Amino acid sequence: MSRRRHTLRIALASAAVAGAVLAPVSTAFAASHTPAAAPAAKSSPVRTVKLLDGSLAKVYKDTKAHEYRAELLSSKGAKLGVLDAKRPYVLRGDILIEIDVVTGKVGSLRTKDLGLGADRGHHNARGGTQVGITALPGGKGNRAVVYQHSRYEHTAFVVWDGGLAAVLDAKHPQKLVGKGGGAYLVKLNARNGKVTAVKDKGGNGQGPSLPSGKCVATKEQSIGAGAMASLYNTPRGPEAWLHAADDNGRPAYFAHLDRKHPSLPKDAGIIAKITDLGAAQPKFVFQTQGGPGSHPATALFPKLPKGCVVVNHVK
Repeated sequence: MSRRRHTLRIALASAAVAGAVLAPVSTAFAASHTPAAAPAAKSSPVRTVKLLDGSLAKVYKDTKAHEYRAELLSSKGAKLGVLDAKRPYVLRGDILIEIDVVTGKVGSLRTKDLGLGADRGHHNARGGTQVGITALPGGKGNRAVVYQHSRYEHTAFVVWDGGLAAVLDAKHPQKLVGKGGGAYLVKLNARNGKVTAVKDKGGNGQGPSLPSGKCVATKEQSIGAGAMASLYNTPRGPEAWLHAADDNGRPAYFAHLDRKHPSLPKDAGIIAKITDLGAAQPKFVFQTQGGPGSHPATALFPKLPKGCVVVNHVK
């Protein structure tokens, strides 16, 4: 991943936390962290570690990349997968298994013990350091354990009802946890490590209530780096819903703009705002990447269908 794209991912996470009201989005943790088939070993392992569930981790050093990887084997020797820089942790049942690719240390712990000291130093999130625990609503013991990997990069392990419910980072900054009336949208600002939780008001994780009806015109606009803006022109005025794709290819909304909140805050890390709010075709101004001297792009909202009128419309 390029440095520019990595920076954007962190910016999107910042926008999600600093931006307007968001609706819940479900993402699949287990599916995105299933280990790939282990490659054939080209050298002897530097160590073998026995894990809590009885499986083994054979640790190898890649001398060319100066990183470690671990092949996971069952107690009977069957290959279960591999941990490396691209996929440094995996959840097997209630056991979290992780490697620090810099030191080669492999640790395993029960997810219910995350952040409670039971890891005895073995849990080292991608070379990161534990910097805090945020208590979460919804039940005693619900918490987010935050690790810092660099000055502006954090990961949060969300423990809910005694188990690991989500791993949040710059690429996946939010997750709906809990069920029914006890559901909360937990969000991480991957830039500063702050975790927040808001009560689900969007229909138990079914997604936001998007504008609809015969007097609503819709347009999809790419804003760069895989992110999109759904532009709606409605009788109430323009709305922009910013989103990226989650692990299942569904829209993961991270910001909403309208007449009352026409722009993301200055510290969001990206530019997104609506101008000409009273015009027949308002403008959407955006910039997600680019160096010094680059300028924001502009897209027009679609025109309202014939016979539909915007309140406070200005020709």
